[in-house]
Amino acid sequence: MADDAQTIRNIHWREIFPFTNLFRAFRIAIHPSKLVLGLALVFLLYAGGRTLDGLWPARSQAIPDEIDRYETAVWSHEPAASFEEQRLRQREQNAGEYAQRLVAAGIISNPDAAVAQNTAHDAALRGEHKGDLRSYIMKFRNDGVSQIETGRREALKYARSDDKNRAINDAANANISALHQKADDELRDLNGISPRPIFDTFFEYEARQFHNIVDNALTWNWLNGVLTAGGSEPPSLVGRHPVSFRPGSTGVLRGIANLTTVGPGWLIRYHFLYFLLFVIWFLIIWAIFGGAISRIAAVHVARDEKLSVRQALRFSSSKLLSYVFAPVIPLIIILVAGVLIAVGGLLMYVPVLGPILVGLFFVLALVAAFVMTLVAAGTVGGFNLMYPTISVEGSDSFDAISRSFSYVFARPWRMIFYTALSLVYGALCFLFVRYFVYVMLGFTHFFVQWWLGGQPARYWPDIWPPVSDQDLSYHINFHALAWSEQICAFLIAFWVYIVLGLVAAFVISFYFSANTIIYFLMRREVDATELDDVYVEETEEDFGEPIPTVTAVGGVAIVNAPTSAGEAGSTAPPPESSTGGAPA
Repeated sequence: MADDAQTIRNIHWREIFPFTNLFRAFRIAIHPSKLVLGLALVFLLYAGGRTLDGLWPARSQAIPDEIDRYETAVWSHEPAASFEEQRLRQREQNAGEYAQRLVAAGIISNPDAAVAQNTAHDAALRGEHKGDLRSYIMKFRNDGVSQIETGRREALKYARSDDKNRAINDAANANISALHQKADDELRDLNGISPRPIFDTFFEYEARQFHNIVDNALTWNWLNGVLTAGGSEPPSLVGRHPVSFRPGSTGVLRGIANLTTVGPGWLIRYHFLYFLLFVIWFLIIWAIFGGAISRIAAVHVARDEKLSVRQALRFSSSKLLSYVFAPVIPLIIILVAGVLIAVGGLLMYVPVLGPILVGLFFVLALVAAFVMTLVAAGTVGGFNLMYPTISVEGSDSFDAISRSFSYVFARPWRMIFYTALSLVYGALCFLFVRYFVYVMLGFTHFFVQWWLGGQPARYWPDIWPPVSDQDLSYHINFHALAWSEQICAFLIAFWVYIVLGLVAAFVISFYFSANTIIYFLMRREVDATELDDVYVEETEEDFGEPIPTVTAVGGVAIVNAPTSAGEAGSTAPPPESSTGGAPA
């Protein structure tokens, strides 16, 4: 018998190569509902940090460049006490210069020079009168410009030639530019000795490290500043030479270390109360909006359906405590175990018997440290799966911890492969979105000023500086603008930063979307659960319009009360007739 010919009409690549499901992350991440939630998350985190900055006393704020100095101290292995001493000394020096400016400007005055200086010094430590100093600098500049303009008009009255007029105007414009530059320099110097808001310092540093990571990855600069034996020698992995980071150098790995350890470490060590309050705010906002994004991604991946923002927020709000405590509980376990070890170490204070007991029960400390290490490894490896677990299964924080730990320990290399692939793919998607926005802003900037001339053309770079592909954010030189131009610059910046916020929202949306897909893949590998299995809340809003049901009883049609589509599908069968026959 001849063999029957068979034709392959379609190949389901996602079944053959499950990792290709990760390439759905971009399409899922750019869905408007997720971007809106991501933008709200970014805005609320930023607003919370700014609010804390406004409430925080200036005496407890950061000094300029404090976090960069801390970075240098960390990678040069400088003792913490030495850095703290330098930090306090720099704060006192800045306060002294600030006080001198207050006295010189006449903002604080007293017949007794010593009293005036002490009063100004106390005000400097509290960060007071900064607005008065700004006004003093701007008044000096504006008065100078007014005098130059008056001199220009007088000189032009007696000018007898075009060359003379041109020379007078050129000289006046040069003097005005010099006054503006001097005012800008003085304002910059004032900012250099003023207390710096903590969130502003931290946010600027973290954003800079993120941009450094991206830029260095594009130039394939991965190991510069890492694995340098002896500080400045070429890398060496042989022998017993100490391996350290090279202060002042950059690279992708150095940037990742700065982003994840140096910035948060500085905040924890020197501004712990601020860190604690901000982390609480961060966990709440991240749980509500991040959980909502993860929930939408879970339903989208499993059923190719899209939840509304309201439905997603309702789900994440109902699971708020689960989302908040899923990453916190492992840290609490580590902290409790560490405290128990520390309490046992106090036995060393007991004369004679104490050291013996410590040595005898030291094995318990090793066991506790083993548990701490196991929990830490599971948390680092499974952290990205905790939110998707709750969003997919509709479970609690303990289930999130259990599943994420078990998946990581059961298939560690598969988890590493999926994570690495999502990072590479996510980086490419981010570059696409970033350069798309760069081109869009570049077009806008170019065509808005295309036909501008005269004074608008001169002030346009101060209103909106040229767009740079290295850093899409920018600073506005408000002091060089009139009040109407300041309003224009503020409104333009508002819309531009909405666009930049959407770029950040995409990063957040992609993070949750990719990790939700990874969770589905890991669950199928370990538990053999299909990708379309997702917890769905059966509420009336999740179904169609209520419809009536009809039941025939004794040959008479009975119209029941309207039920939802889900309830209509499970209507009980009609009762049998009184004669004992088949249902009517």
